[in-house]
Amino acid sequence: MRYLFLLIIVPVLALIYVSAIAGRRRRPDAPDFFRRLYAHRGLFSPQAQNKVPENSLAAFRLAVEHGFGIELDVHVSADGELFVFHDDTLSRACGENVLVTSLTYDELSSRFLFGSGEHIPRFSDVLKLIGGKVPLIVEVKCAPREPVAPVCERVKRMLDGYSGVYVIESFNPGVVHWFRKNAPYVFRGQLSEQFFTPGQRDPARFALHHLLVNILGRPDFVAYNCRHRRALAFRIWRRLYRMPAAGWTVRDADTMRTLIREDAYDCLIFEGFVPDETSF
Repeated sequence: MRYLFLLIIVPVLALIYVSAIAGRRRRPDAPDFFRRLYAHRGLFSPQAQNKVPENSLAAFRLAVEHGFGIELDVHVSADGELFVFHDDTLSRACGENVLVTSLTYDELSSRFLFGSGEHIPRFSDVLKLIGGKVPLIVEVKCAPREPVAPVCERVKRMLDGYSGVYVIESFNPGVVHWFRKNAPYVFRGQLSEQFFTPGQRDPARFALHHLLVNILGRPDFVAYNCRHRRALAFRIWRRLYRMPAAGWTVRDADTMRTLIREDAYDCLIFEGFVPDETSF
């Protein structure tokens, strides 16, 4: 009886899992998104952040000049301004242990990025600079326990008035779900990777690692850490469903050539070097 139970329950659970991680069946077209190389937080050098720092107007200007797509990160400030910055605090970029979302934009803009002459830019100023010249991957930043509507509504409103090619993505499945419900015409992606944290058993990280959160957002693509492309969930996404994927973050030319040769991803996000081509 036990073996009969296993013969029944295991296939049923496998079917439920495979169904849960599926993406949107009828996704909008986004041809300019594919086969492109995207400069991670703009075209900057991790070794020279004090000259052209990440997520700065200077880094975005360089990426546009070289013809690369751009991946960037968007938060909402305490006074409702969208700004471009990666971390949750100012510690790494500005040397202050302060939550970025607790500050007004005027307070944020008074800080210099990595000791450079560059300030934290408004999202509107970044869009104006790029002006549709290259495609964008916009990562919407929102902590797991924060309401997603305030930042999502503002991002949607600003991108609705933007004429360039863009897609959105987020680690927060609530963000992807919000765009599913409120802006189905937007090409949306779920960010993930293998979350192996010794000594921790976090159900949310487990669900994200295994793409179970896809049942909420039904994404059009998955953006998965390129070092974890052998993960079972990612292989099911690619091989069974044949769905689009973005690879992050490629840090050398040899790895990029390998990923392109393997056809592991439909677009690649890079940093720390300048590729010879802008597409593949």
